[in-house]
Amino acid sequence: MNEELLSKDPLNKIISKSKGDSTIRYITFNVNGVKTIFNYHPWNQLKNNKDFNTLFNLLQADIITLQELKLTETSLQQQMSQLVHLSDYKSFISIPVTKKGYSGVGLFIRNPKSNENKKHRKHLTVIKAEEGITGWLPSSSSSSSSSSSANKIPYRESANNIGGYTDIEKLPGLHLDSEGRCVCVELADNTVIFAVYCPANSQCTYDGELFRLTFIKLLLQRCYNLVKLYPQKKIVIMGDINIAIDMIDHAETIELGIKENLLKPSFRGHNFEVLNYENCVSFRTATEARKLLNKYVIRSIWQDLKNEKNPNQKEREKEEPFLYDTTRLVQGRRMKMYTVWNTLTNARQINHGSRIDLILFSDEKMVQRISNADIWPFLMGSDHCPVFTDCDMSDEDEDEDEDEDENEDGNKTSVDLIEQPKLSFEAKNHFKINKVRDITSFFGSKRQKLQ
Repeated sequence: MNEELLSKDPLNKIISKSKGDSTIRYITFNVNGVKTIFNYHPWNQLKNNKDFNTLFNLLQADIITLQELKLTETSLQQQMSQLVHLSDYKSFISIPVTKKGYSGVGLFIRNPKSNENKKHRKHLTVIKAEEGITGWLPSSSSSSSSSSSANKIPYRESANNIGGYTDIEKLPGLHLDSEGRCVCVELADNTVIFAVYCPANSQCTYDGELFRLTFIKLLLQRCYNLVKLYPQKKIVIMGDINIAIDMIDHAETIELGIKENLLKPSFRGHNFEVLNYENCVSFRTATEARKLLNKYVIRSIWQDLKNEKNPNQKEREKEEPFLYDTTRLVQGRRMKMYTVWNTLTNARQINHGSRIDLILFSDEKMVQRISNADIWPFLMGSDHCPVFTDCDMSDEDEDEDEDEDENEDGNKTSVDLIEQPKLSFEAKNHFKINKVRDITSFFGSKRQKLQ
């Protein structure tokens, strides 16, 4: 059945990983309600309803994040337990504490196979997992016997934390992390992944904008702290960032600018930016949220040209951008590479949208190993489309020791000793959801014995 689906449109448009199991595929997908995705083709063709394990495998996902799950703890336990118990993936899920059935982020890491290369297994072995960006949420691994969150130790105060925390106070930190917007894990290869659903402030309120800017600022500051405090750590930010980095990522701005004769049209991204250079550069700092993101995302060569004439060049250099936009690195200045569309206006049919779903890398070696990165606008199920980045890990440094790796404390650890530890924030443990077995499975063994 799965082979048949893969041979047909639209799944036959998905390019296979260049090096098979030696390629790590990162995917981000805002599903706009995880309960409804199986109403859409091709997911409605799967034999079992809500079969996320097969869905992820069809996408050849190694590390995948879903945003806007729109689940409550009750619905997760009673209706969507399949999202927690996946045969091929570990699940880490954050859902809102206050706004029930709103927001929500899931991060799913493929279980490494026993026959995979030792180093490759490290790229998929989760050693730490946390909820939120501030570190103030209570850690489920607290030694306290009480189930009350008030008696549990915050992640930032636990001995085995991921680190890089900002100096936000506890109450504002808990408020910021109350909406289920971030899952953070650290892998055995020192990669720290932030799966996020950044606030959009769709209602355009003052409080909403303050919340949005604070979230983005603390997310980026924490990532920056991690690479500065622990140079061996590699940061991946993936998810719905809700910010268009460049003007070529925002159809509405281009359309209005051309209509008002403020912009000159061009179908090629590079030409468009040359023709409308000042406007394109100004766009990057036109809002506080976009200015914040562009403070840390490494600029393209075309924006760098502006620095030669910029009197504040030295000040800009102090900002030390460190994040690479992986899709742009592969696709260049390609236009109309949108990842979300307004469903009320059928904007997807004419490809009138914006690019706000991103996969960002901090590590130059990881960037050099990117073999492919693109969007999948042909995959339905949401007002967003999936975005992927492939990293070919088959050419890892030959001079690296095959059996040992250095951790953040500078100690050598044997690759053979790295195991998947029990993680309290893994969804099945965090939400205490037992695996539900099909009732027919209880009769299978009895039939075999009778025969």
